[in-house]
Amino acid sequence: MVLKVDPLKPEQSLIKKACQVLLDGFVVAFPTETVYGLGAIATYEEAVRKIFYLKGRPTDNPLIVHVSDLSQVYDLVTEVPEKARKVMEVFWPGPLSVILQAKESVPLVTRGGLESVAIRMPAHPVALSLIRCAGPIAAPSANKSGRPSPTTAEHVYQDFGDDVLILDAGPTLVGLESTVVDVREEPWKIYRPGAVTREMLEAHGHVSVEYVGKIEENGSTPSPGMKYRHYAPNVPVFLFRDVDELPPNQDITVIALDGLAPTLSGKPNIIFISLGADQHSAAARIYMALRQAEQFGRTTYVQLMDEEGIGIAYNERVRKAAGASRKLAN
Repeated sequence: MVLKVDPLKPEQSLIKKACQVLLDGFVVAFPTETVYGLGAIATYEEAVRKIFYLKGRPTDNPLIVHVSDLSQVYDLVTEVPEKARKVMEVFWPGPLSVILQAKESVPLVTRGGLESVAIRMPAHPVALSLIRCAGPIAAPSANKSGRPSPTTAEHVYQDFGDDVLILDAGPTLVGLESTVVDVREEPWKIYRPGAVTREMLEAHGHVSVEYVGKIEENGSTPSPGMKYRHYAPNVPVFLFRDVDELPPNQDITVIALDGLAPTLSGKPNIIFISLGADQHSAAARIYMALRQAEQFGRTTYVQLMDEEGIGIAYNERVRKAAGASRKLAN
């Protein structure tokens, strides 16, 4: 079932209906400002297991727990460092997930068998209303594991059909998953880049922050998105920066900023999918563009951005999409 809900003033009758589904131990797909999430009440172990089953997600891939106010955080973790609390107050609600030491009340399945748990407060009225009703919600992106993340309810329905209740509040705004940072000790470690950058965290947290790369398959990871195949459409994906890197006279799909459109227009062998005018629009549109490219069935070339700001997170996602998609094709 798909319930259309007002993204700014969600109808409480619809929120209560979705909330009851969660309280009954089932899952609900709902919008956040980043992507749509597939949620279950974080402390309902069997309900959380349904998320892993529906997604086909490895059980050692931890989930992010979504809260609606700071007081809920203290029910889930043993300690919140002072610098971390200040950063949370600045960037919450928003696309920032913080890794803290979990209380035993958080089921192991929710935290991927780890001692830690990642928590964030989404900046979306529908998500916040649902959490206020049901309590903290564990939610990864609402897509089959390995697929491009969903930025519309239609994307969710493409992957799950009628298997889940979907709250449809239109397209998401940020389009890339939250920054995930471990704040338990210094320097803080960013395991997944997002719209909240290292420079922003260092400026407001008055602490050094470093990026952590890919975790090996046999290693443990405190953050989703590090070990397994992610963001891959069912067509081969290659990356490029300049137009002269595109293959001549080959039928391809090109995903790029609008600045390249005049150069590529009139070329009958190229299908052009727009990422908009800048890095922020590219981040918001990339998952939709990758799903659109699947419909054409062609080898797809995706433009890389400058390694700054949200461009770092965008590049991280498309590099994973490129590597995973070619593995699938082979």
